[in-house]
Amino acid sequence: MNWLVQIVGHVRDFFRPRYRAVYSDDLPDILVRQKVYLIGEDRDPWQAAMVCPCGCEAKIQLSLVPDDEPSWRAAVDGAGIVTLHPSIWRTRGCYAHFFIHQGKIKWAKDSGRAH
Repeated sequence: MNWLVQIVGHVRDFFRPRYRAVYSDDLPDILVRQKVYLIGEDRDPWQAAMVCPCGCEAKIQLSLVPDDEPSWRAAVDGAGIVTLHPSIWRTRGCYAHFFIHQGKIKWAKDSGRAH
């Protein structure tokens, strides 16, 4: 029976929408769920922004400037699917802790707990 639960989980994961990149010169006033906004000129982003995937609707803004501390890296494939590295951990509010890998949210085991 455990194998059936695993198969259902993989099928559900396959059909789950993926996070896609939206390039913009400025941060939009309204962010859409399941989009990662890459802010900068000429597709050279210096910031990533998104709505928290936990459902709290908080706006998350991440620096993509390599010399900043902390700093993230964004990779976008040919279909616009986003990967962000390292993990994202909100330090207040919902304390969501997650990765975005190939457009999919991967929740960390300690998500929801203060660090």
